[in-house]
Amino acid sequence: SSGINAEYGQASDGGQSEELLTEQSTSWNPWSTAVQEDPWLPSMTKKQRLTGFLACLFGGALFFSLSLIYLPFILLKARKFVLLFSLGSIFTMASFSLLWGPWNHITHLFSRARLPFTTAYLSSLCCTVYTAMALKSTLLTVLCAGLQLVALVWYVFSYLPGGVTGLKFLTKLMGGALLRKAENILPM
Repeated sequence: SSGINAEYGQASDGGQSEELLTEQSTSWNPWSTAVQEDPWLPSMTKKQRLTGFLACLFGGALFFSLSLIYLPFILLKARKFVLLFSLGSIFTMASFSLLWGPWNHITHLFSRARLPFTTAYLSSLCCTVYTAMALKSTLLTVLCAGLQLVALVWYVFSYLPGGVTGLKFLTKLMGGALLRKAENILPM
């Protein structure tokens, strides 16, 4: 057992409960003292993992920033934008792999609780690169890049305490504000 898989359990009232994390599942937390050794990188210290995490996160931010240069020219330079954006996304994912250890992170990503995200993210990443490089369709490339962005934001927020709940709250709040603004502006 990798010790990072989330388990679903039955609530005391017999109904399906929220995701229950076992004591073992908290070991994926990189800040805890019980960080598991990773079989692929067994000799990495916590400091080395944190350094690699920050370096890859910086690389991801750099590629995202470079991709933003091409955002105004997305109709003309969609492939450059998408490749830089995808590299930023890959570096961001790699940063978390270094932090938790590649095997632990991969095991966690393919756990039952994370499989929807993993499928959405990897599918959107592959589709983005495919539409940019093989199909050379600007519209599909931009659409897939948007899906990739949503999957990446979902990923990052899902690891912050209260992140998904906060993201849902902000989405409802922003959606309500936009709807009220549209009702004021648009004649109905």
